[in-house]
Amino acid sequence: MSTTPPVTRQQAKELGVEPKQKVDSGDQSSTDSDYSKHGENTDDRESQEEQQATAEPKEKAVPSSEMISQGLKDLVREHRKGLENMYGTTEEELNKSLEEPIKRGEEMVRRLISDMECTFEVAKDLTALTLYDLAILIDDSDSMISEEEGQRKKTLIQLIDHITDIYSLANESGVFAMRFMNRSGGKKNWKEKSEKYLSEHKYGGVTRIGTELKKKILDKFAIGNSNQRKPLLVLIITDGAVEGEKKGHLKNVIRDCVNERKGAGKGFEAVTFQFSRIGDDPGAAQLLIDLDQDPDLGDYIDVLPVEFDLKHQLEEDKWFVLPKILLGAILPKWDEQDYYNYIRGEDHLAKKKKAAEDADSGSDWEDK
Repeated sequence: MSTTPPVTRQQAKELGVEPKQKVDSGDQSSTDSDYSKHGENTDDRESQEEQQATAEPKEKAVPSSEMISQGLKDLVREHRKGLENMYGTTEEELNKSLEEPIKRGEEMVRRLISDMECTFEVAKDLTALTLYDLAILIDDSDSMISEEEGQRKKTLIQLIDHITDIYSLANESGVFAMRFMNRSGGKKNWKEKSEKYLSEHKYGGVTRIGTELKKKILDKFAIGNSNQRKPLLVLIITDGAVEGEKKGHLKNVIRDCVNERKGAGKGFEAVTFQFSRIGDDPGAAQLLIDLDQDPDLGDYIDVLPVEFDLKHQLEEDKWFVLPKILLGAILPKWDEQDYYNYIRGEDHLAKKKKAAEDADSGSDWEDK
């Protein structure tokens, strides 16, 4: 028998040895079970967190059918009263004539918001396009490919593709018509990407906007058309001032069209006009300003603000510039988005900021 004295609890701690404790099998089993349950709970919680992290994001809110319906009725009754000639005046007439546009608008806002990252209010406004056919007249003069190292044509392609994407949602047939100032032919019911088509197009000629607008758009789709069922939105895209026609001819063409449609019982607003400039030609800028500020025609014409660099706007703020182009001649709230400061004064704020940055740079300091 060993005569070594028993080790006290304190001595065991100092030696780094824990004295054995008496634990019955039931208690041990219970302890193991508790650890096991704790492990399972941790795994379950981590699994739930992973599922929440990978779950699909909540569906974005979209304008309701009632909101779309009210917006279209307000457009006809208040903003563009001339449309009553086509869509009616009474609640019963509007409910019947707007039934299909409202249905199309419901799908349109869903796609704009979920697929194209459009905002709620802009998507709702864009449903106004379900009431309009769109015809585009493109300036295909030499400068479209010779200036700015071909960037103008690239911007044109980008713009047409964006517009086509939107209008394919607003109208089952897409863009009603696309024509050129200097070449015959064109496209009707356009829904495709435009790069190949516009890249292969032969550019050259002058910018006779009034002459070609009347010949290739208005005479074909509006003037004398007793069967016009929808108002026509005409988008003119140019990169320069008018050339090759009498001064004031463009305004006369627009005035004659508005008067003819009114006389034919289709209303003053049966045709509206939107002008957009590509590039930085000052002559084109002045043309747009003169058109938009015309005291007689201003209600039927809108222009893209001449300060806009369309290329950068499409890249950085497309959900402002695209509604401005498509709705400026239709909805007053978008028509009002105009600025006329394209000849800018000295930017004193920029100079002040630059001076402050230079003062803080430390470049003039020397270690001593």
